[in-house]
Formats: sequence, C-alpha cells, structure tokens
Amino acid sequence: MCLSKGLTGGYMPMALTLTTDKIYNAFYADYNEGKAFMHSHTYSGHPLGCVAALMVQQVLREDKILEKAHRRAHYLHTLLKSKLSEHPNVGEIRHIGLINAIELVVNKSTKESFDPMLRIGYQIYKVALSKGLILRPLGNVLYFNPPLIIREEEINAAVQICVDSIHSILPKTR
Repeated sequence: MCLSKGLTGGYMPMALTLTTDKIYNAFYADYNEGKAFMHSHTYSGHPLGCVAALMVQQVLREDKILEKAHRRAHYLHTLLKSKLSEHPNVGEIRHIGLINAIELVVNKSTKESFDPMLRIGYQIYKVALSKGLILRPLGNVLYFNPPLIIREEEINAAVQICVDSIHSILPKTR
C-alpha cells in the first residue's frame, strides 16, 4: 500500500510503501543474489519531510483527530440520509468514513442513471461551489469529502448547501 499526501498534511513531499512480510521477503536477500527491489526517489528520507510527517502523526494522536472524525462521519452520513434519502432522484447514499457518495438517478426504484451528457452532477457541483461548498462530481455521483477536522455546525451548513444545490437542479417534484 502506498501512502503519501496525508503523511505531512500535504505540506511536504513524503511517501511510504507498506507491504506484507511475504512480499518484503521476496525481495530481501544478499546483494549478490540480485533479488533486491532497486528503486529510490529524490525525496527519500528527506529530513524536513520526515519531521513534518512525525508532527502530523503527533497532532493526529494528541488531538484525537481520527476518533473525532469517526464520530463526525456517523453524524454526517445520518444527516445526509435524513435530508436526501426520500428525494426521488437520490438512488443511494453510501459512505466510508467522512467520504459520502450521493448517487443521482432518473428513477429511484429502477436506479436508472441520468444521461451522462446532461452532466447533472456537474450542474449541482457548480451551484454548490457558488455557495461556497466543494462537491466532487464523478458522473452521476456526488462525492462529499470534508476535512477530518470539520465541526458539526460546519457539517450542518455544508449539508444544507448540498441539499439546496441538489433541489435547485433536481426539484423533489418533477
């Protein structure tokens, strides 16, 4: 597994690769055996990137960022579902952690997708952006990706902008 941006909060170049012992051992041997995984990168072990990564980890631990994000993820998903699950053009609202995906459909019961040429997700994105909220439209799915440190009052405001933006393009009564 490769990890990067989050290690330093996106402020410094830094990445790492995690692997299982089995994979690691497949490349581990005496140099003369030629089994080594020969690679390196310009920023490998750069001291400033390493310090930034250590400080980010410290903040995550001390401020209990992940624990708070877990609670807020449940709050956000529950709020989105309460506000949008009955909308006739919302087929599904799914999530992993704080990332929520709102599937936009022509028909809720058949889950028929909108014609991609209509760019419904992009239209909603533009309305939300004009109100200060960044959503990520990927086809007919709107992704809601708030920061780990979002507060409940910010979630409330963001969800309301999201709901209003969806309703402006896809009114509940069509």
